[in-house]
Amino acid sequence: MHTCNFMDYFGWGGGWTGMLIAVAVLALAIYFVCRLFSRKPCNFDRRDTLNILKHRLASGEITQEEYEKLKNVI
Repeated sequence: MHTCNFMDYFGWGGGWTGMLIAVAVLALAIYFVCRLFSRKPCNFDRRDTLNILKHRLASGEITQEEYEKLKNVI
């Protein structure tokens, strides 16, 4: 007959070793679930975007007209 043994922590054996492994696996699972759901949306700062535009204008990648147009969009 099969009995339920609570000392057999998730099949990793009884005693301290099995309990420590079970707690570690459970803690890692909780950690990864919390990290998955607590990610903050990536917010770009307007100043950073303007600095990138200024750099592109200074390096000649875009013209003054393109700079003004893009700056107004931001």
